Amino acid sequence: MDADWSVELGADDAALEFPWFSPDGSQRYVDLQRHKELLAEIPEAAQFPELGEFLHAINRARTPWRTAKCDVWFNDELGEAEAIYDARLKLCSYVDLILREDAARLSFERHEQWVKSAAGALASDDESPVACEFIVRRCWYHADANHRRSNDDEATQGDKSPVPGFYVSFYLFGYGDVEDEARTRWAAGLLQAAAMLTALAA
Repeated sequence: MDADWSVELGADDAALEFPWFSPDGSQRYVDLQRHKELLAEIPEAAQFPELGEFLHAINRARTPWRTAKCDVWFNDELGEAEAIYDARLKLCSYVDLILREDAARLSFERHEQWVKSAAGALASDDESPVACEFIVRRCWYHADANHRRSNDDEATQGDKSPVPGFYVSFYLFGYGDVEDEARTRWAAGLLQAAAMLTALAA
C-alpha cells in the first residue's frame, strides 16, 4: 500500500466543527462510541458494510479514536500520478478521526507525530493498487462535544465559543478496472488500516 501524510491548516483548507450537523438537519454526527446501534443511521455504512465494520472497530472502547464523519464514492477520473496502478477507476473513501482525550485534541505535535507513524505503519513495497493519506486539519470543538447528539442542540451550538484544535482525515483509495475489483482492493486496505488504527498509540 502507498501511504502518505500531510498538514492542511490554511485559511482556505477544509476544517471541521464538532459535533457537526448539516444546515437542513438531515445529517449529523453519530456517536458510535456510546451508541453502536446508531450505525444503521449512517447511509454510507449501509451501502458499504466494509465501512460499517471499520467504523465499529475504530469506535470500540479500547481505541484512542472516535469517528466523526465519512463518505464513499467511485471516481473514474484518475490523475497522472495514479497511472502506476494501471486502473480505470478507483473507490474512494474518507473517515474523519477525533481523539477521545480532550487535551490531546488541542495538540498539533501529537497529531503530526501520529500521522507520520500511521503512514509509516501502512506503507509497503508490495505494489498493491491501494493508496491512503492522513491529513491533519483544524477542528473547532464545542465545550460539550462529548455529550451533544441531538439536532435540537442547533440553537445552543453558538452559545459558547468553540475551542480550536485538530483532527485527522483518513483517505483510502482502491484501484481497479471495474467497480468490483476496486471495491475488493479498497476493502482489503480498510482491513489493514483498521488493524493499524486500533493498535497504534495516539
